[in-house]
Amino acid sequence: MERLTSTVVAAFLLGLVVGAVGGFAFGGQLGLLDPGPTNSGPNPESPPYSLSKSGGCLDVRPHAGWVHEVAVGDSFAVTLNATVVHDRGATVSTNVSRVAPGAYRIDLRTVSSETVESDANRTKSPPEDCRVATDLRLGASLPTDYREVEVALDGRTLLTVENEDTAPDLYQLPNPVNATVSAN
Repeated sequence: MERLTSTVVAAFLLGLVVGAVGGFAFGGQLGLLDPGPTNSGPNPESPPYSLSKSGGCLDVRPHAGWVHEVAVGDSFAVTLNATVVHDRGATVSTNVSRVAPGAYRIDLRTVSSETVESDANRTKSPPEDCRVATDLRLGASLPTDYREVEVALDGRTLLTVENEDTAPDLYQLPNPVNATVSAN
C-alpha cells in the first residue's frame, strides 16, 4: 500500500508540473496569458477634461485661484480653480488643447452669452451694482510626457506650469481673474 501511495503522489506531482508547463505554452500560443494592450494614457491630441462653472455676483474667496498637477498612473491630473470677472452679457468658455508636441493650453475665453432662453429656463439677472463673475472648476488628464501647460484668458497668458516631477505641485492664479473690457 505504501508503494501505491508513493506512486500516486509522484504521478500526481508529475501531472501538475506537465500540466503547468503545457498550459503555459498552450496559453502563450493562444494569447491567453497576454494581458493585451496597456493603458497608454489620455489622447495627446485631444486630452479629456471636465468643467463645472457657476455665475453670479463676484464673491472673492481666499485662495480660490490655483492650478494643481500630479502624476496619477498613466497620466497627469491637472486641476484648476478660478473666478473670472467679466462684462454683463458674457460667459466664460473653456477648452484644453495641445498647441505643440508636449505643450498644452487651458484656454479661457469670454464670449457673448446672447442665447435665447424660454421664460421657464431664464435665470434672474444679477443686480446692476454687482460685478459679474464665473467660478470655474476644471480637471484635465494630460499625457505623462507633457512639458508644460499654459493657462490663458482671452489670449493673455496667466500662468505657465512646467512638468518637473511626479509630485503634486500647486500654483497660484490671480484671484479673481479680470476679463472686463477695462482690463484689456
